Amino acid sequence: MNDLEQSILRTLAFFDIFSYPLTAEEIFKWLYRPNDNYTLLDVKKALKKSQALKEKLSLTEAFYSLKGREHTAYIRKKNNNIAERKYYKAIRLIKFYRLVPFVRMVAVCNTLAYSNAREDSDIDLFIITKKGKIWLARFFTILLVKILGKRPSEQKNKDTFCLSFYIDEDNLNIENININSKDIYTPYWVSQLMPIYDPDGLYAKFIEENSWYRRHLPNAHANLFSKQVKETKACKTVERFFNFLFSPPWLNNFLDPMYRRFQYMIIDHNLKSLVNVDTRVIINEQMLKFHENDRREMFYKKWRDIIHKILDKDEK
Repeated sequence: MNDLEQSILRTLAFFDIFSYPLTAEEIFKWLYRPNDNYTLLDVKKALKKSQALKEKLSLTEAFYSLKGREHTAYIRKKNNNIAERKYYKAIRLIKFYRLVPFVRMVAVCNTLAYSNAREDSDIDLFIITKKGKIWLARFFTILLVKILGKRPSEQKNKDTFCLSFYIDEDNLNIENININSKDIYTPYWVSQLMPIYDPDGLYAKFIEENSWYRRHLPNAHANLFSKQVKETKACKTVERFFNFLFSPPWLNNFLDPMYRRFQYMIIDHNLKSLVNVDTRVIINEQMLKFHENDRREMFYKKWRDIIHKILDKDEK
């Protein structure tokens, strides 16, 4: 089996973890770690003519999946419809975030970012804040979802908002959160982000700072999302008022540490025990990442097991 065929299988194996078959164009876009610069035509030709791929893959309504996983084409369609509804819920919340002090960008992330949402899933957001204001921004973004009754809990997860990842505008490179040199999930996570609120064009800078992901996904380009929430003069005026009200210039060096101490005090004990132990829970002045149940290692192992099964060799 040649390099392109193996790259196609590696790509489909990753998305199979999430029951998400791909079109030929998507396989090209998300092609994982090819050793050559293949074109879309190369990919389509391999899918059409390669006997090795025909033995491993099925085609169902334009979607390629691994053999025996043909039903995932219908799961994808169903989840896409669910995702559309969840997108609009995210947009409604993020319209309020235009007024929240020190929020510079809000993006949808994880599986919803590529329209693959389950009915019972929450909505994951990734937030970039003003430099030196990460704790203030976290406080007000979480306060808003609490007021709206949309914070995840053991009793309720569906359509709630998971706000567990913040970075500031001067710390955009997140390569250091990769679980290892073979981390497959994080490069896809970066490339699939869907910016919904981005008045200052930080998304383009974020992608530039994280161009390392292209070592893994050379054909994956930035998302141009049509459902973006736009800044308005009225929102900008209100935001400036809140900025001054909650962080006047003479208190700049006092308020964020105060909000940090308050929030750290009420963080769950289990989370505190994991702080900065590895990349699951990170707390510093430039990044707040609260992924106690970080599943990237599990995804990597599942992907490696699938590769071993379909290629009859280990992916190290």
